[in-house]
Amino acid sequence: MLSLFRKKKTEKKDDPVDFESMYTVIKELGIRGYRLRRMNILRRIWQEMVPEQGQSEWLQGELLRQIEKLRNEALGNGNINWDDNYTWFCDFISDTLKESGVFEEQEIKKITGALKYIRDCGEYARSYREGEISDDDANPMLFAYVDHDLYDFVADAIGKYVEVYPDPILYEKKSFIYR
Repeated sequence: MLSLFRKKKTEKKDDPVDFESMYTVIKELGIRGYRLRRMNILRRIWQEMVPEQGQSEWLQGELLRQIEKLRNEALGNGNINWDDNYTWFCDFISDTLKESGVFEEQEIKKITGALKYIRDCGEYARSYREGEISDDDANPMLFAYVDHDLYDFVADAIGKYVEVYPDPILYEKKSFIYR
Protein backbone atom coordinates (compact mmCIF):
# COMPACT_ATOMS: atom_id res chain seq x y z
CA MET A 1 0.00 0.00 0.00
CA LEU A 2 2.66 2.52 0.92
CA SER A 3 4.37 2.23 -2.44
CA LEU A 4 1.25 3.63 -4.09
CA PHE A 5 1.57 6.77 -2.01
CA ARG A 6 5.31 7.41 -1.96
CA LYS A 7 6.69 10.34 -3.90
CA LYS A 8 8.87 9.40 -6.82
CA LYS A 9 12.52 9.32 -5.84
CA THR A 10 13.29 11.81 -8.63
CA GLU A 11 11.17 14.48 -6.94
CA LYS A 12 13.05 16.98 -4.84
CA LYS A 13 12.04 18.09 -1.36
CA ASP A 14 11.37 21.62 -2.60
CA ASP A 15 8.96 20.43 -5.31
CA PRO A 16 5.51 21.93 -4.85
CA VAL A 17 2.89 19.77 -3.17
CA ASP A 18 0.84 17.75 -5.66
CA PHE A 19 -2.64 18.88 -4.60
CA GLU A 20 -4.35 16.87 -7.32
CA SER A 21 -2.96 13.57 -6.00
CA MET A 22 -5.63 13.64 -3.28
CA TYR A 23 -8.38 13.41 -5.92
CA THR A 24 -7.02 10.66 -8.18
CA VAL A 25 -8.90 7.77 -6.56
CA ILE A 26 -12.10 9.80 -6.05
CA LYS A 27 -12.16 10.74 -9.73
CA GLU A 28 -11.54 7.12 -10.73
CA LEU A 29 -14.47 6.03 -8.53
CA GLY A 30 -16.67 8.66 -10.17
CA ILE A 31 -17.69 10.35 -6.91
CA ARG A 32 -15.74 13.62 -7.13
CA GLY A 33 -18.19 16.44 -6.40
CA TYR A 34 -20.83 14.08 -5.00
CA ARG A 35 -23.57 15.87 -3.06
CA LEU A 36 -25.57 14.41 -0.20
CA ARG A 37 -29.04 13.26 -1.32
CA ARG A 38 -30.55 11.61 1.75
CA MET A 39 -30.13 14.37 4.32
CA ASN A 40 -33.59 13.87 5.87
CA ILE A 41 -33.03 10.15 6.46
CA LEU A 42 -29.54 10.74 7.82
CA ARG A 43 -30.75 13.53 10.12
CA ARG A 44 -33.46 11.22 11.50
CA ILE A 45 -30.95 8.40 12.08
CA TRP A 46 -28.59 10.80 13.83
CA GLN A 47 -31.31 12.20 16.09
CA GLU A 48 -32.99 8.88 16.91
CA MET A 49 -30.19 6.31 16.83
CA VAL A 50 -26.86 7.98 17.63
CA PRO A 51 -26.14 8.67 21.30
CA GLU A 52 -24.32 11.79 22.45
CA GLN A 53 -21.39 9.60 23.50
CA GLY A 54 -20.29 6.08 22.74
CA GLN A 55 -21.56 3.44 20.38
CA SER A 56 -25.13 3.16 19.21
CA GLU A 57 -27.34 0.27 20.20
CA TRP A 58 -28.71 0.23 16.63
CA LEU A 59 -26.78 -0.86 13.55
CA GLN A 60 -28.09 1.99 11.42
CA GLY A 61 -26.99 4.56 13.99
CA GLU A 62 -23.61 2.92 14.46
CA LEU A 63 -22.88 2.92 10.72
CA LEU A 64 -23.62 6.63 10.52
CA ARG A 65 -21.67 7.36 13.72
CA GLN A 66 -18.64 5.56 12.31
CA ILE A 67 -18.55 7.38 8.96
CA GLU A 68 -18.86 10.66 10.82
CA LYS A 69 -15.97 9.66 13.11
CA LEU A 70 -13.92 8.97 9.98
CA ARG A 71 -14.94 12.31 8.45
CA ASN A 72 -14.11 14.22 11.63
CA GLU A 73 -10.69 12.59 12.02
CA ALA A 74 -9.77 13.39 8.41
CA LEU A 75 -11.11 16.94 8.24
CA GLY A 76 -10.30 17.93 11.81
CA ASN A 77 -6.98 16.19 12.40
CA GLY A 78 -5.63 15.11 9.01
CA ASN A 79 -5.81 11.48 10.21
CA ILE A 80 -2.76 11.99 12.40
CA ASN A 81 -4.54 10.13 15.24
CA TRP A 82 -5.38 7.17 12.99
CA ASP A 83 -5.50 3.88 14.87
CA ASP A 84 -7.04 0.42 14.75
CA ASN A 85 -10.53 1.73 15.63
CA TYR A 86 -10.63 3.83 12.46
CA THR A 87 -9.34 0.93 10.39
CA TRP A 88 -12.04 -1.28 11.89
CA PHE A 89 -14.72 1.34 11.07
CA CYS A 90 -13.71 1.29 7.40
CA ASP A 91 -13.85 -2.49 7.23
CA PHE A 92 -17.08 -2.77 9.23
CA ILE A 93 -18.98 -0.21 7.13
CA SER A 94 -17.67 -1.74 3.90
CA ASP A 95 -18.49 -5.32 4.89
CA THR A 96 -21.93 -4.44 6.28
CA LEU A 97 -23.02 -2.54 3.18
CA LYS A 98 -21.45 -5.07 0.81
CA GLU A 99 -23.21 -8.01 2.46
CA SER A 100 -26.58 -6.24 2.84
CA GLY A 101 -27.99 -7.20 -0.54
CA VAL A 102 -29.09 -3.59 -1.06
CA PHE A 103 -26.51 -2.51 -3.62
CA GLU A 104 -25.72 -3.49 -7.19
CA GLU A 105 -22.22 -4.63 -8.08
CA GLN A 106 -21.15 -1.23 -9.46
CA GLU A 107 -22.35 0.53 -6.29
CA ILE A 108 -20.48 -1.98 -4.12
CA LYS A 109 -17.28 -1.28 -6.05
CA LYS A 110 -17.66 2.43 -5.37
CA ILE A 111 -18.53 1.95 -1.69
CA THR A 112 -15.68 -0.48 -1.02
CA GLY A 113 -13.30 1.65 -3.07
CA ALA A 114 -14.24 4.78 -1.13
CA LEU A 115 -13.76 3.08 2.23
CA LYS A 116 -10.49 1.51 1.09
CA TYR A 117 -9.22 4.96 0.12
CA ILE A 118 -10.23 6.41 3.50
CA ARG A 119 -8.38 3.52 5.14
CA ASP A 120 -5.31 3.83 2.90
CA CYS A 121 -5.02 7.54 3.69
CA GLY A 122 -5.36 6.86 7.40
CA GLU A 123 -2.75 4.12 7.31
CA TYR A 124 -0.44 6.43 5.35
CA ALA A 125 -0.86 9.13 8.02
CA ARG A 126 -0.20 6.58 10.76
CA SER A 127 2.95 5.37 8.96
CA TYR A 128 4.16 8.95 8.76
CA ARG A 129 3.37 9.59 12.44
CA GLU A 130 5.28 6.45 13.41
CA GLY A 131 8.33 7.50 11.39
CA GLU A 132 8.00 4.88 8.64
CA ILE A 133 7.76 7.64 6.03
CA SER A 134 10.25 10.48 6.15
CA ASP A 135 9.46 14.15 5.66
CA ASP A 136 11.31 13.97 2.35
CA ASP A 137 9.18 11.10 1.05
CA ALA A 138 5.81 12.15 2.47
CA ASN A 139 3.03 13.61 0.36
CA PRO A 140 0.86 15.48 2.89
CA MET A 141 -2.03 15.50 0.41
CA LEU A 142 -2.38 11.76 1.00
CA PHE A 143 -2.68 11.86 4.81
CA ALA A 144 -6.41 12.47 4.65
CA TYR A 145 -9.10 13.11 2.11
CA VAL A 146 -10.55 16.44 3.23
CA ASP A 147 -13.49 17.14 0.92
CA HIS A 148 -17.00 16.14 1.88
CA ASP A 149 -17.95 14.33 -1.35
CA LEU A 150 -16.31 11.05 -0.33
CA TYR A 151 -17.92 10.96 3.12
CA ASP A 152 -21.26 12.17 1.75
CA PHE A 153 -21.23 9.32 -0.75
CA VAL A 154 -20.71 6.71 1.98
CA ALA A 155 -23.27 8.42 4.24
CA ASP A 156 -25.81 8.30 1.40
CA ALA A 157 -25.10 4.59 0.95
CA ILE A 158 -25.94 4.18 4.64
CA GLY A 159 -29.11 6.18 4.01
CA LYS A 160 -30.04 3.85 1.15
CA TYR A 161 -29.41 0.89 3.45
CA VAL A 162 -31.82 2.44 5.97
CA GLU A 163 -34.45 2.92 3.27
CA VAL A 164 -34.40 -0.85 2.74
CA TYR A 165 -34.00 -1.69 6.47
CA PRO A 166 -35.92 1.08 8.28
CA ASP A 167 -36.68 -0.91 11.45
CA PRO A 168 -33.95 -0.64 14.09
CA ILE A 169 -31.47 -3.52 13.96
CA LEU A 170 -29.82 -4.31 17.28
CA TYR A 171 -26.07 -3.68 17.30
CA GLU A 172 -23.78 -5.45 19.75
CA LYS A 173 -21.40 -2.87 21.14
CA LYS A 174 -17.73 -3.80 20.78
CA SER A 175 -15.57 -3.64 23.90
CA PHE A 176 -12.43 -2.72 21.88
CA ILE A 177 -14.02 0.40 20.38
CA TYR A 178 -13.16 3.53 22.35
CA ARG A 179 -13.85 6.12 19.68
